[in-house]
Amino acid sequence: MAVAKRNLIRAINRFKIINTIRIHELISRVDIAKSTGLSQAAITGITADLIKEGLLFEKEAGESIGGRRPILLALNPDGAFTIGVYLSIQHINVAIVNLEATILATHTFPLKEKNCSPEKIADEIFHAVQECIWKANFSRKQISGIGIAIPGLVDSSTGLIRFLPNYQWNKVNLRDIVHKKIGIPTYIENSANTLTLAEQWFGGGKGINNFIVITLEQGVGMGVVINGQLYHGQKGIAGEFGHTTVNPNGPLCRCGKKGCLEAIVGNHAILREAVTAAEKGKWKPENHDKITIDEIIQKARKGETCLKKIYAKAGQVLGIGLANLIELFNPAKIIISGKGVEAGDLLFNPMYKTVPRYISGKFNGDTEIVVRGWDQTDYARGAGALVLQEIYESPANRIIPAK
Repeated sequence: MAVAKRNLIRAINRFKIINTIRIHELISRVDIAKSTGLSQAAITGITADLIKEGLLFEKEAGESIGGRRPILLALNPDGAFTIGVYLSIQHINVAIVNLEATILATHTFPLKEKNCSPEKIADEIFHAVQECIWKANFSRKQISGIGIAIPGLVDSSTGLIRFLPNYQWNKVNLRDIVHKKIGIPTYIENSANTLTLAEQWFGGGKGINNFIVITLEQGVGMGVVINGQLYHGQKGIAGEFGHTTVNPNGPLCRCGKKGCLEAIVGNHAILREAVTAAEKGKWKPENHDKITIDEIIQKARKGETCLKKIYAKAGQVLGIGLANLIELFNPAKIIISGKGVEAGDLLFNPMYKTVPRYISGKFNGDTEIVVRGWDQTDYARGAGALVLQEIYESPANRIIPAK
């Protein structure tokens, strides 16, 4: 057998073993063999290498079923460290995560300029990453890679950002620019996809082969896992749920089309409608020049009728969109996250009421819809998980980083 082919087979077997241990958390070599179909000899050799590399360790023996008690294997949480970076319009959020995507340190760097060049952002990312490493008393040599999550259209295989609405960037390779400055293997991905990876490996999507993650932010993003694999589409930009048309005569979206779902549901749209309502005297904000989503939610919860109506409409449109996704993909679960979930019942009561009205009984696959709590570090953690994918993922499905 050719060396290249033999090495590929060993790499695939290595992935099978690591992934099996990740799913089970504690498992014996015998049970790994039963789960993967690999020979005892292959498992013994590969796990010995993984223990030497510090990725695995042996833990307390399991229950004996006769004879010597089996030794259990587990992932070493400190076997690898990665850095996740989330680029929003207001901040750069950085997190150092371990092999289980547990956050060990964070740093937030405010962005004051509204229009930044790729080179300027790359400089800011460099300084934010350095600050996070110093704060956590880490060295650059301990970091296996850097993942960058952006709320835009990006081909993760090439690193090319096709469109980033925050800065109106088109055809920018931020991944390569950052890598040249920092010198660590670098990956980039749409932020909804990074959150989906984190859910798949460590969260609500663990062990589920078909699920969808919806992110509610300024816009509306989506990550789709089909048969256990994150779906990217032909050019890496699949999943733009927010830019599906729900009303051809609706409001203008930031993408240039009219009537996109996110032009009604996203926080950017909610804010636009609330500002318009305030200008018409339908409600009175604290400061007309500084209306925020937090204020809108607070006033709506206190009973401000026009604001409640804005959220009710958004929830209904989101419900119609989810019904379409359920009939298109038949997912086991839909997970909703992002800052937009802070609207709570204002948005989700109308959504839950709307979904069943637009699903035919013939297509109802009992999809579970889960609204997950949101934290501002979630996207940076997801970007860190993007790098962990290099360790966990099968060689046939890996993304090639800038390095």
